[in-house]
Amino acid sequence: MKQVYISRHAGTSLVRYLVAQGYQINTVTEYGIVNQNTNNLDDVLDTSKPVHVDPRLATHPDIYMCQLGLWNEAGIFVGDPEKLGPKYPDDIIYNAVCTRDFVFHLIEKTDRELMDAIITWRQDLAYESGKADSEGHFHEETKVIGVRQGYARCTCLPVNNDSFILSDKGIAGALEAQGASVLLVEEGHIKLRGFEHGFIGGTAGNIYINTGGITDQKAIVFNGDLSVHPDFKRITDFIKSRNILPVWFEDYALEDIGSILAIE
Repeated sequence: MKQVYISRHAGTSLVRYLVAQGYQINTVTEYGIVNQNTNNLDDVLDTSKPVHVDPRLATHPDIYMCQLGLWNEAGIFVGDPEKLGPKYPDDIIYNAVCTRDFVFHLIEKTDRELMDAIITWRQDLAYESGKADSEGHFHEETKVIGVRQGYARCTCLPVNNDSFILSDKGIAGALEAQGASVLLVEEGHIKLRGFEHGFIGGTAGNIYINTGGITDQKAIVFNGDLSVHPDFKRITDFIKSRNILPVWFEDYALEDIGSILAIE
């Protein structure tokens, strides 16, 4: 079963599109994850549960969980909300970026259980590909990078295993120094409730879509109208050059909702 974790504030057009593509919608709310498709969230929410983080970020999936890998390699690590706090950096312990080739975060604040899960996930991939030795070593294949931005996944959109779109110059420099392909875009032009602006990583996610071919097409889907972003053409060209299809919705503003996290 294809599943996706998205904020309760995700646009209606996005939700309908994901359902049409066969994804089960797991809605992230202030009070927990609703593991069912429903148009009546208020009827199923347990509002007696505490809100552990800043209410402005409390429906963001990437605050509570971390996507391990992309597309067919993806898994989801679901963290413990009790470990989170309402202020930075107590709310960023799960907000890492993890692809097959790169893992980056504010490493000294990364949750230990998440790092253990990343190591296990990557070892499993290495065994499957025949690239791990008898002890599961894979360090020459995955680069773990410490950056100063705790909201790494909010900030950065992984396009594929070694290509990233972001507006943070510090992360961009750290990635480029390790051989990653980076598109640095203009900051802002993205809505984020309660803040001056949001970030491109929080607007999007990596999914498969059915285009009528023999196999599904890799795509990156955006929550809102990407076409109004001043770097629209550069962003879409960067994505398309990797044989990935960008998808967006012009009926509402581009909004950071804490990433769109999908597993197949």
